[in-house]
Amino acid sequence: MSNKEKIIEMLKENNGIITSKEVKKNKINKTYLSELVNEGLLTRVKRGLYVANDSWGDEYYNLTYNTKAIYSYETALYFLGLCESVPIKYNLTVPRGYNASLNNNDKVILHFVKKEIFEIGKELIRSPQGQYINCYNAERTICDLLKDKEQQDIETLKYAIKEYLSDKNNRDLPKLMEYAKELGVLEKLHNYLEVLM
Repeated sequence: MSNKEKIIEMLKENNGIITSKEVKKNKINKTYLSELVNEGLLTRVKRGLYVANDSWGDEYYNLTYNTKAIYSYETALYFLGLCESVPIKYNLTVPRGYNASLNNNDKVILHFVKKEIFEIGKELIRSPQGQYINCYNAERTICDLLKDKEQQDIETLKYAIKEYLSDKNNRDLPKLMEYAKELGVLEKLHNYLEVLM
């Protein structure tokens, strides 16, 4: 099997996406990626990230590839099945001081947080297209929505909390309380829980 064929095989196994890191890890010279781009079989999405031209790719993976960004707020609710619609814009959280290409993307709403709380609730999940992406868990997302309540749609927040509470197999109320305390929204959370439980 030639190196190009190996890359094509890797693309098939990875839903039409490949990175230069993966190619290098498999001891294949990165120049074959450029050759496949020139032949019209691949498209370079951004530095180090390529998508097969006969594939849909993965917009969520592509957007955050090689960034510190974590999907949050309404976008996280969508991934977690805690909202009724697909968000129009991508909500991403980054540590304060972050300065990169996402700042200039008009499809992105960036949320900046202190570095000390940035990793709380971060999980690796599969996007709707099947790639692994970073997303906040339900507990962190609910706390973020409560913290930024004035900027959020109140019905979206109520729906998310109701859905979370109704899923007795996956909810983790002690973790929710712990996060609420760490993120300073314990009182707001208690107010909602008193009404909804």
